Amino acid sequence: MLNDSPLLKIALATCRHHPGFVANDDQPVLDELLSRGHDAHLLPWDDENTDWSSFDCVLIRTPWDYMTRLEEFLAWCRVVDGCSVLLNPLGVIEHNLEKTYMRDLERAGVPIVATRWIEPSAPDVRESLGAIVDEWAQVVIKPHVGGGASGMLRASRTTMNEAVAHVAQLLGAGPVLVQPFLESITSAGETSLVMIDGAFSHAVRKVPKEGEIRVQIEFGGTYTPVEPTTAQIDVAERAMAALGEGCLYGRVDLVEPEPGRPALIELELVEPELFFPFVDHAAHRYCDALLARLSRQEA
Repeated sequence: MLNDSPLLKIALATCRHHPGFVANDDQPVLDELLSRGHDAHLLPWDDENTDWSSFDCVLIRTPWDYMTRLEEFLAWCRVVDGCSVLLNPLGVIEHNLEKTYMRDLERAGVPIVATRWIEPSAPDVRESLGAIVDEWAQVVIKPHVGGGASGMLRASRTTMNEAVAHVAQLLGAGPVLVQPFLESITSAGETSLVMIDGAFSHAVRKVPKEGEIRVQIEFGGTYTPVEPTTAQIDVAERAMAALGEGCLYGRVDLVEPEPGRPALIELELVEPELFFPFVDHAAHRYCDALLARLSRQEA
């Protein structure tokens, strides 16, 4: 057991109403901190009555309504960063909120799922999307900011009218990414590796229910703790080394476009679900790392 003295005041930032989410990812961390005698609170990030400067640390945990309030959320992050310890760090948050970080991972040599971009300046959305669909036959369209599969759409030539309208709507907020639909996701799902202080902590396989491509538990997906392969851990470590400097936590979502060759489909460094209710002692390890970090900063 770490020496947790002095006792600390720590905020876990959440949202007022989880919009359709059923994961209970905050409680194990809150319980762990309270059991060690710390003054821990679960608070909505947009609570105007909270004095964030009164906290030794503010953990970004489950503010899962920020997607439609991006500028407001970023402004809040900057305020907190100016008066407390914000985790993960502000610079990481600002970069990771937009999925354009995938370009940086690719440039760094991290294997990612093949990705094409449609920019707001594209002269013809139908032509741009049509060329990508011709290449891959079935695709998955995603907004450049989103979480929990929000704004995601599977498309093919037979659904082009719907897909073009969807892309046009998403382009109002920024670039749109398009990836090939991977049949393996419907059977093998995704493997999420949770990294704490850059090192592997635990992993969960997320498999969608029959007829669904969204792996999240709120859409009927199932989560199962797994032991990742050496290749999966290698990709996760490379991703965190490339973009996760200074991070307390990170989640690396991997799929296999080819058997035995993991590729990153998402790197979550802002507010990822970390599967604490599904893996014994995971919250304990997380709090060990958090308190050790805060102790170093106090020294």
